[in-house]
Amino acid sequence: MRKHGKEKRCILRKLYLAVDVSYDEVIAAELSLVSVWDNEILPILLNLLQRKIQQVSADGAYDTRACHHVLKNKGITHSIPPRGNAGY
Repeated sequence: MRKHGKEKRCILRKLYLAVDVSYDEVIAAELSLVSVWDNEILPILLNLLQRKIQQVSADGAYDTRACHHVLKNKGITHSIPPRGNAGY
């Protein structure tokens, strides 16, 4: 701030990747602002894909009813651990 006279704010972004682990290739990517929740990106990534997805692995941020509903409708099995505050 002393050197340039005013504060320069950085705009943070998050990059989401869909990876085919059998071929080690990125098959879809989505860039969003930090204000977007992780579970909002899953349907967008799945709609970008042109191929049949058999299985999705994700972290606890994707353990929501909406994500489970999207995966069930597309016939995709998933391995998503429960969130830390998850209930029965």
